[in-house]
Amino acid sequence: MHIFRANETWLRVIVYVEDALAYKSLCHKTDPLSLRIHRFVGSVRYRIIYGLVVAIFLLLAFVELPSSLSVNSDFTVGNNNTNTRYELPFGVTHSIEFICILSFIADFLARCRISDKPPWKSKWLFAYGVVNLVYVIFFWLFIGLRSSQLLVYRVLRPFYMVQNSSIMKKVLNAVRRSLPEVIGVLVVLTLNVVIFGLSGHILFSDTIKEYFETMEDSLWNFLVLTTTANNPDVMIPAYKVNRLYFIFFIAYIWLGTYGLMNLLLAVIYNQFRHNFKVSVKELIKRRSLALRAAFEVLTNPRVGRNRTTSHEKSLASNRNWEVTTDSDDCLIVDDMNDTDEEPTHPTNKCLEVSAVLDILDDLRMNRKYKNFLYDKLNDHKRMQTDHLDKQDFVKLFFDVETDYAADALLKRDAYLRRDTWEVPYIKKIVLHPFFEVVGTVFAFVNTVSLLVVLAQNPDEDGVRSGADFVFFMNIIVTIYFIIEQVLRFMGVGPKVYIRTYSYCYDLILTVVVSILMTTFYTRDLDDDGQDLAATNILRSINLCICFRVIRVVMQVKRLRVVVKTYVTLIKHMSSYLGILMALMYVYAIIGMELFSADVTSEIHNKSAVRDNQTLASQCGTYWNLDYYTLNFDDFFASIVTLLTLMVVNNWHIIVSKLVI
Repeated sequence: MHIFRANETWLRVIVYVEDALAYKSLCHKTDPLSLRIHRFVGSVRYRIIYGLVVAIFLLLAFVELPSSLSVNSDFTVGNNNTNTRYELPFGVTHSIEFICILSFIADFLARCRISDKPPWKSKWLFAYGVVNLVYVIFFWLFIGLRSSQLLVYRVLRPFYMVQNSSIMKKVLNAVRRSLPEVIGVLVVLTLNVVIFGLSGHILFSDTIKEYFETMEDSLWNFLVLTTTANNPDVMIPAYKVNRLYFIFFIAYIWLGTYGLMNLLLAVIYNQFRHNFKVSVKELIKRRSLALRAAFEVLTNPRVGRNRTTSHEKSLASNRNWEVTTDSDDCLIVDDMNDTDEEPTHPTNKCLEVSAVLDILDDLRMNRKYKNFLYDKLNDHKRMQTDHLDKQDFVKLFFDVETDYAADALLKRDAYLRRDTWEVPYIKKIVLHPFFEVVGTVFAFVNTVSLLVVLAQNPDEDGVRSGADFVFFMNIIVTIYFIIEQVLRFMGVGPKVYIRTYSYCYDLILTVVVSILMTTFYTRDLDDDGQDLAATNILRSINLCICFRVIRVVMQVKRLRVVVKTYVTLIKHMSSYLGILMALMYVYAIIGMELFSADVTSEIHNKSAVRDNQTLASQCGTYWNLDYYTLNFDDFFASIVTLLTLMVVNNWHIIVSKLVI
């Protein structure tokens, strides 16, 4: 069956297939204008532009008042004359902010146009509109009043990043679902702190006044002990009185730190694991449903028009997946079932391969996947029939990513086995496992020799200090790596060489080290041998030599698995890092509003400076540890302070200065 490519039915098919490839919901309008807007909003170009607008919008906090454009965040009395804070003119940042707001409003209106539900019935779309409205109101109030107290509206900025990511939305939903269990564990943890704090105050208030003199001090120190930040300082005075007192503190650490804190982590992990499984099933269901809808529209153009046909009643039932009641796609299926027509189950519905090829021509998808599908369809047309049934059509697009990866791996192996222009005996040498072992041994020996020389000559630059051995070793290893790269290029060919990341990594290091060593050893040093440029070149050589040892990790199978797992983990943790970044952004803005003047006003007060000099003699205080750079005076300093608090080492010292 062939459909004219310029009509409305063809556009619906293209949108459905693109929704399937992007795991999107079918919950949108199907009139031509809405479909075109939907394609534009979902295009790669639009997403890149939107991402850039959000990035600029978030980065404004670094240059807005108070500006982070200074060498460091230490504005103490002795440093404020040399550390200058540069500030942009008043209208520059606000003009950029206004343009970003207009972009978000336009995006909101476009999403309202394509949504098949009113904005107030879609919680994220409704929140999008409310945030836009509140932001605009506070923005114009700030422009008119120029009151710094109104800057707190900037806490709304991370919402624009979160609402555009479906994965971040799922993470927030997982957090919301896990709150009851998390709150239960936190209540027990709080009771644990209160019980031990009260007991500590009763037991040690008379003998150990440093930590347990008042009830507030006792509770605070046991709260800090939960994170082990003040361990064993809080225990030592009691342990000096009676050694059996250590049982009291060890019992608290076992119950609180190793028991309840790990239980809290287990609850969160279990909830996120469950939500991950549900999310994967939902994505698979969305892709299958969208592909089946596209097939139904192609074989029966009335399907999906005005949402009155019954041909899609059996789309979700062909697989053993249950459509949940809170699913967007469930709304589509229910609407399609609202008809008086009897369900029909046409048999032997097929599509011509040429029609599917026309679909590929108009699809917006990755070029490599599109070429792979072209080849697959041409092979199907040449070897089997000129038609595709529903199962073949769904299977064609359903696992396109994994099918392409498997096919690319097979082609790479076939290319390596095929004799082309490369020299056959060189290929055998390069592909032999012993060839990689030799290169790994050279890299390992070179790194170990550098470590030995640096350990014996800590005040020198290592390579230059071992005038004989290290000089000889660097020359030999560099020459070997040059020969190794030439043999690899001749053995596997340019296509495989360029596509292999480890080969490219070794090539870059080899070229950089060769250039640096040639520059260094042909350079005339000053009489004292302290030429700054030569010293920097020498340090760069040492760093490249250290980076070579990474290939040792990649040659050991178990270590390679660990590295690949970690890289994959970072890739899949991007949404969680985005939520963490949004949370830190909000806390940084709030911290600037609450504590920005706490440190600076004290620094510029002469009596406070004298008090600080007295407190500086007390070991472990904010002033003694010189924590002046950890403050909330600007956005950059706020982020660094929050990251320091996340590590929990000495967090109570910073909090005590800012809060207590």
